Amino acid sequence: MTSIENRLAVVSEYTRLWQEYFKFFSDGIDEKDHITEQQEKQFFQLMNILGVNHFRFSEMAGEYFKDGEMILDVIGRTPSLDAIKHMSDAQFSPLLIDWHTLFISMNKTIGKLKPQLPPPPPQK
Repeated sequence: MTSIENRLAVVSEYTRLWQEYFKFFSDGIDEKDHITEQQEKQFFQLMNILGVNHFRFSEMAGEYFKDGEMILDVIGRTPSLDAIKHMSDAQFSPLLIDWHTLFISMNKTIGKLKPQLPPPPPQK
């Protein structure tokens, strides 16, 4: 059995990474913005980490998070910063909504796990 502390740590770290992922495109990427090779590399590395850790996150979140497939869908719609840059508003707006929906669900999961932590030892 996995400890609640471990579950909470995995879910919290994945949520932090999800927020980092969003920072790459939260304000949109303007057509005139130049995307560097380094930025693309960092974005790809973060997407790779999210993908690799997706199963573990889903297992640790357990019954409190049911949108695991939606995470993969959002990641799949953002193969690169350049692809995001060339998205129409009709593509970009739903992406932002889905990202936020998942972020809220991740935080709700954290909120459901925290009360399960053992109480701190009494202070003398």
